[in-house]
Amino acid sequence: MAGLGIGSYKDREYADLTLSDRNVVKYLILYRSKVDVSYNVNNNIDIKQAGDIFEFNQELIALYSSLDITIGKCNFKEKQLTLLRFIFEGNTIHDVCNMNIGYTRSATYELFNRMLDRILLENYKLWANSMKSQGYIKE
Repeated sequence: MAGLGIGSYKDREYADLTLSDRNVVKYLILYRSKVDVSYNVNNNIDIKQAGDIFEFNQELIALYSSLDITIGKCNFKEKQLTLLRFIFEGNTIHDVCNMNIGYTRSATYELFNRMLDRILLENYKLWANSMKSQGYIKE
């Protein structure tokens, strides 16, 4: 449902990012701790930096917001949400496997890939419902 074109704002290279692209969803999840400066902003707020909001990439924040909504609609189980939380905190899947908390390497990668598939499917459903409600797709 969400799409993003990052263009010439502050000389950024142009790229189309959409939640219908598996690689985009994968890398948004894997690199959230490095890219999404607004993630956990309420927990880590520094009042002296309140004026630095102009540095936030609003398009990227909107894309992460759409990703969060889509993830919420996936109704993931607790183990899946825990894996996402660990990754969002900056851990790699390999790190999670080495934490000795019951995640085997092959099962964790399979779980992650199934989660990506579920997010892509849910995004498609959201897009299709939006297009139907606007009359662009007939049932």
